[in-house]
Amino acid sequence: MKDKAIAKITDEAMKINDPVAFAIEEHLTALCTSDRAAQLLLAEDKSLKQAYDKVWAEAKKRKKGNCAYIPPEEVYEMVDKYYGLDQLGRKPARKQEPAAERIDVLDLF
Repeated sequence: MKDKAIAKITDEAMKINDPVAFAIEEHLTALCTSDRAAQLLLAEDKSLKQAYDKVWAEAKKRKKGNCAYIPPEEVYEMVDKYYGLDQLGRKPARKQEPAAERIDVLDLF
């Protein structure tokens, strides 16, 4: 069932063909670790396109000038809520980016 759910959201992301859709698809794939999560992703009344459209609608509301920004964590929360995955209480493990080291330019002289 998990493979079927992942295949569905991957196919939907490919049809949308947008970096935002691919980011959402990766997030959902990371969450699809149980049959319950797969059932939620396979729901007939849910689609990646609808979740994607909700994200863009929210971005349009926040638009200032010709820019709009929603932090990725907030996008993922919106998508989780849309699919009902927020009720499962699990989040995918996120890779921690290494902290950039500070360099004192005077050390170079």
